[in-house]
Amino acid sequence: MPTTVRRLLAAALPMLLLPALAAPLVACHDDTGADGLVSQQALDAMTTEALAALDEGAGIVLPESVPVLLLTAAEARERRRAYVADLDEDSGFTVAVDFMADAMFGDRMLGRYLPDEQVIYVIEDVVVSLAGGDRDLARELLFPVLAHELVHAYDDQVYGCVPDPSELTAVMEDPGAVLDIHTQMSLLEGRASYASQLACDVAGVEALPKPDLDRARNAVMVESDGSVGMDVLAGLGNGIGRMKLVQYVQGWEFAEAAHAYGGEPFFRHVFGHLPLSMEELEDFDVFVVRWAEEMEAALDAEEDAPAPPPEPPEADA
Repeated sequence: MPTTVRRLLAAALPMLLLPALAAPLVACHDDTGADGLVSQQALDAMTTEALAALDEGAGIVLPESVPVLLLTAAEARERRRAYVADLDEDSGFTVAVDFMADAMFGDRMLGRYLPDEQVIYVIEDVVVSLAGGDRDLARELLFPVLAHELVHAYDDQVYGCVPDPSELTAVMEDPGAVLDIHTQMSLLEGRASYASQLACDVAGVEALPKPDLDRARNAVMVESDGSVGMDVLAGLGNGIGRMKLVQYVQGWEFAEAAHAYGGEPFFRHVFGHLPLSMEELEDFDVFVVRWAEEMEAALDAEEDAPAPPPEPPEADA
């Protein structure tokens, strides 16, 4: 595979799946947001409210707490660069952060769960820009995003469903594996979006609208200034952004159907029967047929298994 293509894939794939690693951290933002619009204290209170709403509305309870950090875009980029500074180049993270940090934490990213750090970033600049000084609007913007990202944290903690960074190299050698990643991330994004809607219903907050598929496929996330470098960056950034939006659309209906079928407990079966095919992602009933067949086969195998030998009699005292 050409070096340039490998470099672009190394930069792009961590944007679509962020594996779990550990490394030193740098300090987060102070407690007061710009113009007092949002603060770390208010964010902590909203997190508590969102967790309660996810429990009541979707049956989702995080086994462990996850930090939610209020950061400016500049602080987020600095933190990420500090985090990856000592990582092996083979992880793909150094290239990804150097190449895509501005796209990750630009003027549209309100919040993001980062599985490697096991934290949620909330980007203050975006809150201030979009809310225009309106505290109520800031809450309406933040609550559904925060609930969405908390679901990602839950899925990471409970199901361990984020691919390992070592798989990035294999994916770059086998582009066909990207489809499995796409369907898995579609499930994760759609599920988080639907669960966020359920939490918003409980909290009395307007949920984020379900994306339109045509708009998702043509969304502009990164503007180019006309230079060759920015054309490449914008093309990659928009391609990734559109793929993420398409993931929300494709996964939402599957997640809604799965929740109606068996509630939160059924998602353990869903995650236990990955990967999903595109046909299954687009039609939940197709997945149910495969799941039922595999469950029946497993039961038959248990019945056919030889009985364990009897326990030896206890020796006389």
